[in-house]
Amino acid sequence: MEIRKLSSPELPLLTQLFDYNDPEEMIKQNTRDIETGAADIFVMFDGDFPVGELHAAYISEDGRAEKGKRAYLFAFRIRDGHQGRGLGRRLLKYVINELEKQGYREFTVGVEDDNERAKHIYRSFGFTGFLARKYEEFQGDRYGYGLYLRRNKQ
Repeated sequence: MEIRKLSSPELPLLTQLFDYNDPEEMIKQNTRDIETGAADIFVMFDGDFPVGELHAAYISEDGRAEKGKRAYLFAFRIRDGHQGRGLGRRLLKYVINELEKQGYREFTVGVEDDNERAKHIYRSFGFTGFLARKYEEFQGDRYGYGLYLRRNKQ
């Protein structure tokens, strides 16, 4: 397994991991975010086959992210059939380590109330500080989630 940042031309690969309502809009938005430095998308590959993804945003208006200090981690997915093998933990650890090398000391995640698997993983990584209840709309789907913080001791 290899983990690396996705480049803009590779964004169509994400449609293999998630069924987007509007893939063209997803590609447009993520291209803009990657090219402006507002976000990165880390993807785990088994050969040429994407098996997981985790997005990191560095800029937000609501405190989820702050460039150089706090990164917001979201869209954390492991492909069905690859779950339960520790790949999600490996991907999350890799991304946090890479961002810590860049100076990030705080991380936030949004997790839906009924996603017990994700909540368990995040708690084990120290995401225990509840910050807020958030509501978002993405491509016509509206959902709510809890925003949690992990702060390094440094």
